[in-house]
Amino acid sequence: MKKQQSTPQKPTRGTDEIFLKLMTLSGSSILKLLGVPPKQADQYEFRAVTLKEKEIRPDVEGISMWTNKAGPVFLEFQGYSDPFIRYRLMASIFLGCAQKKYDSSVIAGIIYTDAKYKKAALSLSTVAKAADCEINHCFFKEIVLSEYTEQKLLNADPKLIVLAPFTLDSKTGKKQLVNKAQQWKTEVTQNFPIKEQQDALDILGLFVLNRFRDIKYEEVIAMLNFDLMDTVAGKQVYDMGLQKGVINDAQEMVIEVLDARFGMVPHEVVETIQTISERDVLKNLLRQASTTPDKTDFKEILSKTMAEK
Repeated sequence: MKKQQSTPQKPTRGTDEIFLKLMTLSGSSILKLLGVPPKQADQYEFRAVTLKEKEIRPDVEGISMWTNKAGPVFLEFQGYSDPFIRYRLMASIFLGCAQKKYDSSVIAGIIYTDAKYKKAALSLSTVAKAADCEINHCFFKEIVLSEYTEQKLLNADPKLIVLAPFTLDSKTGKKQLVNKAQQWKTEVTQNFPIKEQQDALDILGLFVLNRFRDIKYEEVIAMLNFDLMDTVAGKQVYDMGLQKGVINDAQEMVIEVLDARFGMVPHEVVETIQTISERDVLKNLLRQASTTPDKTDFKEILSKTMAEK
């Protein structure tokens, strides 16, 4: 691919598209991390599906390549706060099984990049009493990447080295991060086939950008000794995530300002804000969140904004 001549824009800090790329590259590794037996994990192929802003669907769906008896896989990757993430996943499972007439067992999981995103998720009080459970024919498991060590990831599958950035504290110093990135690159070359190594490095580099907010695009290039924009996979993920990352950041900023000024933000307000994808609208809501005298007035402004849309 021809190298971009212009100065790159600020990279996205989102994760959805990067995880989709990872699942198509090595989805069985993620299933092993969730506790699925290796032989069963290797049966699946994975595909990207419509993102949840468009329809009620999971981020990734897996279909068994070898047997019709093996049930489907429904996965969500959560790199930001969404109180209803568990409910959305369950809705995806029920709708997916009904529409495609799956009557076998189902594997479902949520992979949070940080503990605060799991904490923000509402409990499935009427469905599950714990994060890891078997509900009739549904195996449902949640994991938090920031609670793992690098070695624990490698014990599950050496290819999970691309998730190693989430095992470090987000405030890790740049010197230490540079040393770790060089080690991760070596691990990638040792554990991925040659034809997959560049895609794996793309994914690793983008996860570094997501985890460490103070790291610049140019610094990641120097750490891994390659340019994300020189590869097809890196350019695709960058382009897909750029706008989404900006919108997610703007949504979170509105919610954080409301929380700081008025205390806990009602779930319905959070959910409404997270449906808004227009930057100008979010910019205006941020202004209103900063100046509105009370929570009731903001809710009225939000309702009017949605009605005008």
